[in-house]
Amino acid sequence: MLISSRGRFLDFWKRAETGPICFRDDFDTKVYWPKVKEITKKYGIVYDPSHMIPCDDDMLDRLWKAAIELVVEVGVLCVDTERIIEFTEKEILDVIENIPDHFVMGRGNDAIVCKHRGIENYDDLKQPAFLHGRILGPISEDIYEKVCWSYIREPLADHIAFQGNLTSIFGMPVTPNSPWEIMAEMKCTSIVKDVCRRASRPGMADGGIRSISIPALLSVNNPGWGMQPGDNRSALLTPQHKVEYAHLNRALIWHANGNIIQGGMCCYPGGLSGSPAHSAVTGTAEFILNKLLFDLTLDGSWAVDAMYFSNTSKYSLWCSNYQNAAVMRNTHSAPLIGGGWQMTAGIGSEEFFWESAASAISAIVLGCGVSGGSGCQSGGLDHASGLGLRFSGEVAKAVAKTKLTREQANGLVLDIMKKYQPYIDDHTAHTLGGDFRECYDLETVEPKKEYLAIYEKVKAELREMGLPMN
Repeated sequence: MLISSRGRFLDFWKRAETGPICFRDDFDTKVYWPKVKEITKKYGIVYDPSHMIPCDDDMLDRLWKAAIELVVEVGVLCVDTERIIEFTEKEILDVIENIPDHFVMGRGNDAIVCKHRGIENYDDLKQPAFLHGRILGPISEDIYEKVCWSYIREPLADHIAFQGNLTSIFGMPVTPNSPWEIMAEMKCTSIVKDVCRRASRPGMADGGIRSISIPALLSVNNPGWGMQPGDNRSALLTPQHKVEYAHLNRALIWHANGNIIQGGMCCYPGGLSGSPAHSAVTGTAEFILNKLLFDLTLDGSWAVDAMYFSNTSKYSLWCSNYQNAAVMRNTHSAPLIGGGWQMTAGIGSEEFFWESAASAISAIVLGCGVSGGSGCQSGGLDHASGLGLRFSGEVAKAVAKTKLTREQANGLVLDIMKKYQPYIDDHTAHTLGGDFRECYDLETVEPKKEYLAIYEKVKAELREMGLPMN
């Protein structure tokens, strides 16, 4: 049985009380940043915008070695105690050798087994490895159920992160550690579970990472009407190479209750993690830290362009793809979430679908699961779309059918990015396209004909580019 680091949590976590003292500012400027610069240069990690899909296996191996060295040299700062949790290379390699090669999400007839895929591996009947629906950002209370319904009815969806947040309830703002946060979490969870039952998918995994406070998260931990084993919640590092007791507590609670834990290999090119090359080393190192400290079940690269919040820019998508590929090539890890987790443009725009296509192509050729559905930087009100999720799944299936090589996928992604990158460059992508009310008939919860026309137009153009979109 492969259990990653769970047998060693106590040993690792105790180091938050016994490790070397280091103040937060000193950690950033005197520990993390000098080392990430030194190690990135040592291993020759260089940003190459002409290869959004990594085709150089030697560089991926160097990136993986750089990530291990960064964890050994820097460790992770516990911000509550201002002490560094340190790890040896042997401890890292022992844990990585012991990580599972698959995970199971959901329950009963709705459970899905997600198994390790190699790069350019299209042999499995199930393509993609999983399709991960994401409902992100603020969702209006009056259409919360309808947005959820637009996702659950998509037959390609394997599990859904019902992460839409209510911003108010009973006229009160939803703020952390307030009764209103608990009430909002109860309401969202009850809606999600009801929608899943009515769609005849009662065991669909709910990735409802909505609340910040632990009391709100635990308020729905009820197998009768709320969170159940097979659902997933989060435990997260903070930028960069830092951890809070609150998230170690989350990991302990979720494991003790049989829940799946999701996180991210986060980096912020243009921000604290530096250039795309420095950021890719950091993000890959976070995969290792996530295993050491949390034993995440569901992980994946979440690189964000710090200059303009985007998962799909020429900087962030490059980081995500290289991070994911380094892990999938050098470990037997279960599939990661690949590509962009949310799109930059609004859901009612062509650019939203083009971003979704670049993300899905990137994910499946690298052996990862595919994410889709959210737009407008996951910050615009009511920018989540089941049709967007369907489109991402269809692109992934077309790539698998064609059995694209990385070189072929790279050329296709570069052509696709020309259609949306200019709007990211001038910081206007989030203004494009309408929201859920403009895209869906609220009575039938069906996409409007104008929205379907955009979807079909992009599919037709992809067919002309060589993808067999049905």
